[in-house]
Amino acid sequence: MRNKGTIEGTIQEIDFVKMLNQKIDLSYWNILNLDPNNHYAIRVITKKYGKLNESKVLPKADAFIAKGSIESDYLASKEYFLDENDVNKFNLEPITGSGISIKRSDSKQYQIMKMSSSTFQKLFGSNILASGASIYCNKEVEFIKNNKLLEAWGVSNSEFIDYFNQHLNIDLTSVTDSTSKENLKRIKKFSNEEIVKIINNNKSISDFIFFGIGNFEEPFIAYWLYEYGEFKANYVIPFTVTTGSGRSKGVYTLVLKPKLIKINREIKNAK
Repeated sequence: MRNKGTIEGTIQEIDFVKMLNQKIDLSYWNILNLDPNNHYAIRVITKKYGKLNESKVLPKADAFIAKGSIESDYLASKEYFLDENDVNKFNLEPITGSGISIKRSDSKQYQIMKMSSSTFQKLFGSNILASGASIYCNKEVEFIKNNKLLEAWGVSNSEFIDYFNQHLNIDLTSVTDSTSKENLKRIKKFSNEEIVKIINNNKSISDFIFFGIGNFEEPFIAYWLYEYGEFKANYVIPFTVTTGSGRSKGVYTLVLKPKLIKINREIKNAK
């Protein structure tokens, strides 16, 4: 369900589920190490409770495998597409560890995760790096927005200035003054690098971000990944940190996306 709301993403998920259930090419079943007999791919169609989110959100897995028995005539009538309604209809048993994240095969830079202020705070213990990664630092005319930006992340001006002065050995006195441009650029670069470092070095955080471990129940943890037309075990994807598209509207989030270098190589290899 990661692409819910986009026609192309929905079609990709449906086609992937159909392909598995047609069982003509068994290579994906071999990767899953599951007997295709009496196992079926199921598309996730509802939001699931996220422990950290404390609400129902889109899970990491877009599909999963369930075990049971479904008549071939029914499968044919559904064109081999099954979703969660069929799990209930046929009393199927979801298979632990079978959750699959499905990305469009032609997607060049999909979203790995979007983090709001509350999510980042719970994962990292502080929003100071998120505020640094979000800070306006290129156009002086936009620096005035930094006051509201810090407020949205729950970071005071004094906390922001003291933290980065200490960690970068700089003399920042204002987040809105045009003379702060170079220091703000250094802060943004440092914050992005630190976020990447923390995620890569903290297994519990990377497990949460890339797999959904610690947030979702089985079978909605994504242990498997379909990206660039290739099916494989999920992994900690090399990524970059960007600001969410809502920043200009006062909605402050951080978004993790695959590195473009990684994407170009993967797409080339998939052809």
